[in-house]
Amino acid sequence: MDFRKLVFIGYCIFLSTFAFSQNDSIQEVTQKYDTLYRVNYANKMICKLNIDSDINNLYIRNVKEKSENKFIPNEIFKLRFSFDYRFLGLTVSFSPSFFPGNNDNAVKGNTLILDLGFKFFYSDRLRQEIIYKNVQGYYLVDPDNDTLIEAFPQMKVNTYGGKTFFIVNPNFSYRAYESQTERQMKSVGSFIPSIYYAYNTLETNADNSSKLFIDKIYSYDVIVQAGYMYNLVLDKKWFATAGLHPGIGYNHSKNFYHNNQSSQELEKNSQGININIDANLALGFNNSNFFSGFKANYRNFNYINELNTEFISSRIGFDFFIGYRFKESKPIKKVFQKIEKQLDRLPI
Repeated sequence: MDFRKLVFIGYCIFLSTFAFSQNDSIQEVTQKYDTLYRVNYANKMICKLNIDSDINNLYIRNVKEKSENKFIPNEIFKLRFSFDYRFLGLTVSFSPSFFPGNNDNAVKGNTLILDLGFKFFYSDRLRQEIIYKNVQGYYLVDPDNDTLIEAFPQMKVNTYGGKTFFIVNPNFSYRAYESQTERQMKSVGSFIPSIYYAYNTLETNADNSSKLFIDKIYSYDVIVQAGYMYNLVLDKKWFATAGLHPGIGYNHSKNFYHNNQSSQELEKNSQGININIDANLALGFNNSNFFSGFKANYRNFNYINELNTEFISSRIGFDFFIGYRFKESKPIKKVFQKIEKQLDRLPI
């Protein structure tokens, strides 16, 4: 497993270096689209704070009882910080205990969540996202009414993933919707085909179980979607976005079940197809520097093979964000320019 992680990290470094070498200055960006449609803020340092409910449940098939086990993390909301400047875009998310619904650890156990994201553009319309997610601490519930059955505070899930997509219409600003590093000045839409890929690991660390139960899972997902998004400019400062992304996905899982009564481990491989659809809605305020807004995301995944572990589950999520575009600092600008100068020398 360590080798696969190293391969993923090396792949991310390669993509990052390639993207950095594509010097995305304001002059280069504005030559690629009609400036009446988009305003770019590449010379601004943009900081944003999000509160969102993008937390997945887990659905694992129990091969002995022929039933579905539903696991829920003991967190409802995440706090996410993001920073965008020139070629760099970073996000960090975690789940603070002071949020309502995040602090009933005595009953459901403690959950620790850490998300890291790195996002960039190969070119003005070809975008790359790299993500790492770590969640530790789940509790098993009745799938019919979510009644608590047992807490698993040591249960851990890691996700190493990425997403690549292409924006067909050069006048459509995905940045205005996702990171607010641009403003959409005229209403316009675009087709956005994409491919998502991820490697997931799950370890239950549940040695005290007396029945046949999942021990660990290694899972791969590949999802292809053909989406469409539309930015509606309500007036000079207000905007709305809507998107629909139908697709098809493939999953391959290697599941290991442990029976303490016989001290034997059972390995079960499964693979299957899922039909999926994502939908996005957003409403926001976008001034020259200050911006804020609200997003809603709907995700529906139908797995054809019921033995597959559902790391990506159907859900509705909400996201509130607020941010500010700061004037770039001259010392920081010089540092970034030196880094860009060195990266431009790379033979890629």
